[in-house]
Amino acid sequence: HANEAITGVEKQKQAITAQRNELSAEVAQMGNAEALKARIAELEQRETELANEYEKIEAQLFQIEEFMKVKCELLEEKINSHFELVTFKLFDTQVNGAIVETCEVLVNGVPFSTGLNNAARINAGIDIINTLSKHHEVSAPIVIDNAEAVTKLIDTDAQVIRLIVSAADKTLRVVTGEVLASV
Repeated sequence: HANEAITGVEKQKQAITAQRNELSAEVAQMGNAEALKARIAELEQRETELANEYEKIEAQLFQIEEFMKVKCELLEEKINSHFELVTFKLFDTQVNGAIVETCEVLVNGVPFSTGLNNAARINAGIDIINTLSKHHEVSAPIVIDNAEAVTKLIDTDAQVIRLIVSAADKTLRVVTGEVLASV
């Protein structure tokens, strides 16, 4: 009977040890759960802080974009105030609101590169030459090819050399001064 009693006690000991291990595992899981809950709360707090910081940055970005738009408008306005005929479109606003640099010459809102006839292009060029000449305090002769396309040139202080196609003239003819006004 002693062997049976020892075997029974050992079985009880094993059962108690197994029960103790299960309880220890449950306690460890409870400790982990508490640690995880604390970590979740910490991360939720950090999420709130980051959301607030993100909102501040978004507000600053909006202010910067508004500043850039106003700055671009003022720059265009200042540059365009120096010209009589042409205006310059220096910035494009894309669909997403971003501002992209460009440089397009306009005459009455019509692009120089695509919508102007020869006369308007020539006068636009003279306007640009007049402004740059005044700014740099220099004057150079202006040679206008295909000048027959222009009935009225805008005023300029520069000497103007007009090249005109004439079916009646078989050789080069040079006309100067007041005679030019009647041609």
